[in-house]
Amino acid sequence: MLQSISPSSANSLSVSHTRKNTHKLLHQAIQQQDYSTAIHLLSYLIVQEPQTSKHYSNRGLMHYHRGKWPQAMRDYNQALQINPNDDRIYAYRARCNIALEHWDAAIADYDFAIDINPHNVQTRLHQGVLFRALQMYDDAIVCFDLALFLGKLNAHIYAERGRTYQLIGHWNCAFGDYQKALELLCKAPSSPLKSQIQAWISELLPSQ
Repeated sequence: MLQSISPSSANSLSVSHTRKNTHKLLHQAIQQQDYSTAIHLLSYLIVQEPQTSKHYSNRGLMHYHRGKWPQAMRDYNQALQINPNDDRIYAYRARCNIALEHWDAAIADYDFAIDINPHNVQTRLHQGVLFRALQMYDDAIVCFDLALFLGKLNAHIYAERGRTYQLIGHWNCAFGDYQKALELLCKAPSSPLKSQIQAWISELLPSQ
């Protein structure tokens, strides 16, 4: 004998199905870089699940990709109010602060992210690149050294540290790091990073 389903249960199943479909559409929109649609779908999910920090942080990312920095900042701030222990949100907000040229705030956000997750190599790499852009070369080298110690993204880190050495006139150190990066990229002949390293080396050689 079939059991009857109460109206409240039926409504709950309908909402669950709608959310599942929304997540599917959201994934498709992001894959297609349709950020306006993604923002619309995330706004729906936020109404349904207002205490889910990832919806705010993901919507912030969509605003970031559209160049809507203030809207992105608002979403990152809200996400951190809900979950202040997510290192990725601090890293996202740091990038937004960089876009707004809020350098001290960006450095602080990277510091928060690293304090929460010291093994976040990507964050150390990005903070090192920021330090270099601000001509804080010693701090940049420290970031890259620590990232290399953690043993991930080695080719990218060697390349960025090499560029930093190049900018401060340490040609031999720069060339050594570029060589290490290229050795790690030997199986990726069409890598954009490999092309970038080769361009930096072409700048370096006349300087020796």
